Formats: sequence, C-alpha cells, structure tokens
Amino acid sequence: MVLAYLDVETYSPGEEPRFTDKIILICYKEELDGSAFLMLREWEEDEKAVLTKFYSVLRRELELKGVVTLIGWNIVRFDIPLLTYRLFLHEIDDLNNILETFRRAYWRDLRQCLLPFNRYRFKDLNVEDVADRLGIAPPKYSNSEIKAFYERHEYGKIEEHALSEMKFLSDLSWKMRDPEKILKAFRVVM
Repeated sequence: MVLAYLDVETYSPGEEPRFTDKIILICYKEELDGSAFLMLREWEEDEKAVLTKFYSVLRRELELKGVVTLIGWNIVRFDIPLLTYRLFLHEIDDLNNILETFRRAYWRDLRQCLLPFNRYRFKDLNVEDVADRLGIAPPKYSNSEIKAFYERHEYGKIEEHALSEMKFLSDLSWKMRDPEKILKAFRVVM
C-alpha cells in the first residue's frame, strides 16, 4: 500500500482556477518509505510531458503495490478532475483508461475530511485558517501568488510553495489521526 501526497499547481490567468488552466507543476511524494518523489515542472519540458510522467508513475505504483492513496487538499473538487481532463485533452490515454486509473486509486481529500468539523461549510476552511487552528505551518505562499511567480519566471518560488504544501499536507494528515485535537481545534462539542 502506498500513501502519497499530491499537489498540482496551475497557471490560472483568470480570477478563479479553471479546468482549462495549464498545469505547470505536479508534486507527488510517497509518505512512508519515500521511494517516489516527483516534482515535474512544465517550464523544463511541457505540460504533456509532465502529465505523461506523472500518469506513468501512478499506473506503475498501482500495478506494483495494488493500493495507492492520494492525499491532498481539495483534490476531489479540483486536482483529480483537472488531471483527468488534461490527460484526455493531450491524448495521453483514452478516457476510459484515465478514469479507471483514478478509480483504482483511493483519494483522501483533507479539506473534505474536515467538513464535518466545520459544520459542512467551506467558509473558513482554507489552508491558512486550518493551519492556524491546528498550530501547523501553512504553505509558504498562497495559491493566488502562483500566477505572478510564473509570469515573472520565479520558478523557485513555485517550487518552494509546492514543497511547503507537501509539508502542510503531511503535518495535517498526522494531526488528523488524533480526533480529540481536531474536535478541540474546531470547537466541536460532543
């Protein structure tokens, strides 16, 4: 079984991210043995190459280990559908195979996991608020800064953001294994 953190960064020229936005970075890090760590950068290759490499690693891990759990923030509502769409758009595989690959993987969306503690509201359920409530470090930069970093070719800052997001996901995942801390942080009374 593989537990892996996943973060996808996009170049989003509009105010809100869209599925038509270009994927500029995929970060994938296995939790326990650390045998796989990927930071795939669109500015070094192109989006299709980045997607192809990530998809190959995911399929290989599923074949070798049988179970892969992808852990991320908002991956159910954005990252997984985005990856599915962009893989299909670039004709990396047919849609059925792409969907089957993602169906075979388990997804642990930490934002979705926290919804019951936040009265099933997304309001105040952003990374900064959650990090503050639980006493963990948020990602170094906000997602809204990625567009400017990309346009100014400040790729190192995008990489720093992705690495700090991996740390945030790891810290949050470990904190969530103690339900009492989560209940206290969200002031849930039982």
